[in-house]
Amino acid sequence: MNRRHVMTSLVGAAAVSVLPLGAAAVAQPAGVEAAKLPALQGGDFSTATSELARRKATNAAVKEFARLEIAEQAAVAKAFGSEPGAAGIPQPKAAMLEKLQAADGATFDMMYVDGQIAEHRELLKIHQRYARSGQDPMARGASLVGVTGIETHLFLLQNIKRQL
Repeated sequence: MNRRHVMTSLVGAAAVSVLPLGAAAVAQPAGVEAAKLPALQGGDFSTATSELARRKATNAAVKEFARLEIAEQAAVAKAFGSEPGAAGIPQPKAAMLEKLQAADGATFDMMYVDGQIAEHRELLKIHQRYARSGQDPMARGASLVGVTGIETHLFLLQNIKRQL
């Protein structure tokens, strides 16, 4: 099955609840092992910024990437035994989110894409680590698949950045 078809299917299947913009909760979700927290927090940040991009982006490719990212992060949270928004956003990333909220137009689009590139590079390392040594088989599987997905996202984001 084509990855785009899978991603499109996820969009329809995923129910997304997002932290209010600017939220900086960092509580560990009940029943979630500590080793999963970095992936969940990274996903919550990516989701929150992508929700913002769905509303504020001016570039169609940026808006579409944001839509797909939200659905994917909802699926990752579920595979990790959590819900989107449950892990929260650490303070340094909450500050980055606030800066993004203040941006508009082409500046917003570029800040969002640059932020997603940085976050995806971080998530790549997190998921590589969890795929090697994570304790939860379902989450390990999500990380194994996630590594190639993140690499694909980095490629897409670099192409979008060239268009901006």
